[in-house]
Amino acid sequence: MDNNETNNPESHLSLLKQGDKNAFKIIFDTYYKRLYAFSLHYVEDQYIAEEIVEDTLVKLWQKRNKLDKVENLKSYLYGMVRNASIDHLKKDKKFVRLDVKKHGAMPLKEQYIIEEETHAILFQALETLPKKCKKVFELSCLDGVKYKDIAEDLQISINTVKSQRARAIELLKSYLKDYPFYLIFLASL
Repeated sequence: MDNNETNNPESHLSLLKQGDKNAFKIIFDTYYKRLYAFSLHYVEDQYIAEEIVEDTLVKLWQKRNKLDKVENLKSYLYGMVRNASIDHLKKDKKFVRLDVKKHGAMPLKEQYIIEEETHAILFQALETLPKKCKKVFELSCLDGVKYKDIAEDLQISINTVKSQRARAIELLKSYLKDYPFYLIFLASL
């Protein structure tokens, strides 16, 4: 297998069908966070989204012998996660959020894939932050927790919370310099 194939999880589909655990691990590692962000958009609950994605990937492994008609693994996985997420919402009698104005006439499936890819870029950037910076940024900017509560929770001073938050934003700006959307987002924080 050449280097391009080893970096392309789609090429691991045939190996997965043969029961190759290493191919499954590569697929799992490549898609887990993206599928999680995709499911989270629907269910709006971290634990449920994790469960849906884990169940989906377990089903992929269990049904590996029956994947002959699957040509595009990524689309197949997104479809499985979307269906499982909608099924969960139906059981909980919740409705799927649709923001048609946001993306105009773009097909719904493409809207969610674009949003998921956007989330994946942010998750990747967050992983580059030092541990404390990342935690402060997530609590402050993503979860909306007040400085005082973060300081108490992490047992640090409010000034440390502020400096770690500012440091995280600067590091993210540097990492995301090629993504104007994120620069606008980070500037608004």
